[in-house]
Amino acid sequence: MRFSAFCVALLVGFTALAAPIKVGITQIVDHPALNAVRQGVIDILSEAGYVEGEDVQYILGNAQGDFSVAISIAQNFLAQGVDLVIAIATPTAIAAVQVFKDTDIPVVYSAITAPEQYGLTDYSNVTGVSDLIDPPLDLALLKELSASVRRVGMVYNPGEANSAYLTELAQEAAPELGLEIVTAAAENTAAVLPAAQSLVGRVDAIYCTTDNTVASALESVVQVAKEAKLPFLMADPTSLERGALICTGWDYYSHGRLTGTIVLDILSGKSPSEIPVVYQKDTEFGKREIWFNLDVASELGIEFPQALKEKATGLLFGNHRFLIKG
Repeated sequence: MRFSAFCVALLVGFTALAAPIKVGITQIVDHPALNAVRQGVIDILSEAGYVEGEDVQYILGNAQGDFSVAISIAQNFLAQGVDLVIAIATPTAIAAVQVFKDTDIPVVYSAITAPEQYGLTDYSNVTGVSDLIDPPLDLALLKELSASVRRVGMVYNPGEANSAYLTELAQEAAPELGLEIVTAAAENTAAVLPAAQSLVGRVDAIYCTTDNTVASALESVVQVAKEAKLPFLMADPTSLERGALICTGWDYYSHGRLTGTIVLDILSGKSPSEIPVVYQKDTEFGKREIWFNLDVASELGIEFPQALKEKATGLLFGNHRFLIKG
């Protein structure tokens, strides 16, 4: 009943040419993948006829990696009377749900790893899209790159629930692949460089999952990997131009567009409780991408085995992307 009242209020607002719908968009940090998600959402709404400033007003928030700031942003959204919240990345989603769980205001999360793990599927006003990846597949790629890879270093922020979960999955899968995971914790962006440096001499390759702290300071890991001549795999295709040797995962702009379709359903009157969580891997955009950086490979003196090349979605050469498989 309360959600129906929310929808009626929106319809009345349109009829009376009231103020634009207020949509709060909050993300944990600023980096290409999350920015692509945000843009994908906005583009979907724009294509559906929601003109910014006339039909919809976006209120943007960026927590700069600080969970307490993410809470404050969500509280500010509530105070400003937003009609809907879009929370990009796991920490931001947890913060938004904490603030809005006892309200009728819809919360749509995006770029979140495992919503069930964090209790985000327990609320009738919450739904969204998950970008859950498969760390064992990434580890297998490193093994295919070179049989000499035995120890894989992972820089991660244990304070990010998503990163801790994915690191645990990697640790569980490693023995079966003949690998050992060596972790290095970085609780903020300033700690990423020393964490990466601590792995030198202890590992044969570096692997990072969808960790927002690491993604924000990716150049630090790239610097260490290049200086130590270590292969570096990042589970984020937007990191290719930033210097990772191999990038895997989802197209995050498409991820944002998936999120936008859920937002449109809600704005059309559908309750979040009627919209199941969407996992990108189960959608038309769920093809895992694998990109190889030939520029970095040349710097490191690495040659990709032919069997590995055949798995490539595309290559980066001369700082330009070349798509192999559409």
